[in-house]
Amino acid sequence: MGLSLPGFKTLKSGAFISRYVIPADVRDEYRRLFGKGYEERWRSDPGEPAWPQRKQLYGEWVAKISRRIEAIRAANRGEGIALSRQDAAALAGEWYSWFVARHEDAPGNPKLWDAEQWSIIDAMLQYAPEEVRAEPMDGLEWTRDPEVRKGIQPVLADRGYTAQFLASKGVVLTNAARDLFLDFALDNYIAALSLLEARARNDYSPDDLPAAFPKFLRPKKQAEDRSPWRLFESWVSARKPSAATVTRWRGVFTDLEAKFSGPNAEPLTEDTAQTWAREKITPKRTPITVKDVWVNAAHTVYAWAKSERLITNNPFEAVSVTVPRKVRNRDSSAFTADEARMILRAAMAITDTKRASNAAKRWVPWLCAYSGARVGEMTQLRGVDIVQRDNFHAMRITPEAGTVKTKQAHTVPLHEHIVEQGFLEYVRSRGKGPLFYDPDDKTGAKEVEAIDLMKPKRTQAKRVSEELAYWVRRVGITDLEVQPNHAWRHMFKQIAERSGISSRVHDVITGHSADSVAAMYTKATVEDMAEALKKFPRYEV
Repeated sequence: MGLSLPGFKTLKSGAFISRYVIPADVRDEYRRLFGKGYEERWRSDPGEPAWPQRKQLYGEWVAKISRRIEAIRAANRGEGIALSRQDAAALAGEWYSWFVARHEDAPGNPKLWDAEQWSIIDAMLQYAPEEVRAEPMDGLEWTRDPEVRKGIQPVLADRGYTAQFLASKGVVLTNAARDLFLDFALDNYIAALSLLEARARNDYSPDDLPAAFPKFLRPKKQAEDRSPWRLFESWVSARKPSAATVTRWRGVFTDLEAKFSGPNAEPLTEDTAQTWAREKITPKRTPITVKDVWVNAAHTVYAWAKSERLITNNPFEAVSVTVPRKVRNRDSSAFTADEARMILRAAMAITDTKRASNAAKRWVPWLCAYSGARVGEMTQLRGVDIVQRDNFHAMRITPEAGTVKTKQAHTVPLHEHIVEQGFLEYVRSRGKGPLFYDPDDKTGAKEVEAIDLMKPKRTQAKRVSEELAYWVRRVGITDLEVQPNHAWRHMFKQIAERSGISSRVHDVITGHSADSVAAMYTKATVEDMAEALKKFPRYEV
């Protein structure tokens, strides 16, 4: 059963309110732990910070409840770990240091910490024996009563953010282990409040308590402790991503495996994941690369693993990478008219197309220029993919030929200028097979189905697209801010808009997925595209 995230309402006063209904399968345990069995409520008063800050507070509130629910469900599924008394004492010791660190730098008013100490004692008193409640207290021995300590657990879990702490550590406990952990944490909570009161009075005497805690050693067998590489293998097997994605992400998970797998490895938690991401930024690896490749890869796989119930917490869910604003000296990611003319003129100058590599240089830039297609989808075209539809010709972009990003076949009309240049004659000369590479060429990587999904072969079509990029650079496109193959997509869409071709049509031509159900119903037909391309002006070279 998944989590149903709540929405929020804005009142006339400007306050935001939200209700989080606790799922029925965890209500009893949620009520026992946190005192609220049916719903949690959140309110942001009009005088509180502006929307971005309020949105962050709202997100933190949702995340806190979600973590609690996931932890209860994991424990109910038997996925939590058991704790010995020493384990529980050690984990409660780490919680103590974590809780103190949250407040130590800005402890605030000492009276508030003193009041919280008496508040927790008053809350415990509600569960004390009747004779203790009736008579003035003489000492606090009654706080050792098992019923008192069990009854106060919901208050401690709420005020001590214990569910958030356990999630940050990547630890899921059985119900019995959680009760034992909270029992040890109770004494530490009183000590933490006393220390923070002293800090608020500017007393920074050494804190000797952490030295008394045993070291927490994570048990070796834990359901969510699946190694990064194993999760990556499972994701590849289930999702069947492109060979390029597997190849690019292999390095990410090799690195994660080396750092976070093995008996002596550092545990993979929210904190260590954030540190890992920060350390990936080097003089040779930019923040945008870390964000778009490394963190994105890790977040995607772990989010999938969580949805499949292979793990209970995605440590990369809140990982962030600060990316400085990039200085750009170009107005657009498209080619300029002069750059496009330079490439197309060089392509047209190639007359010997007997070699497939020469043919790719001759025709692929023109095909991309008049369709905005992805270059890899052009280099894998076969003769059988060029078809006639009524009074026009078209190219069929299909997964049968190789990788298609959307994994959906679509047909795109050929611009009449390409036909006039003799492209169809070239297609007939190649037959039904690949147009731009020789499948029997022994000099490159053969295009065979990879036996090992984790080590996909680099296809012939991929190799040709890379060679095209090098060729474009040699032609004279040396500006590194423009991508030598992908810039055609930007240029095509710009010209299409200026020529009166609607986005409904040129999105389909370029193979962009529909972003709504309504868009699917009004999707342009091949005939619509053919008619629209008549408006697309010829490139004059």
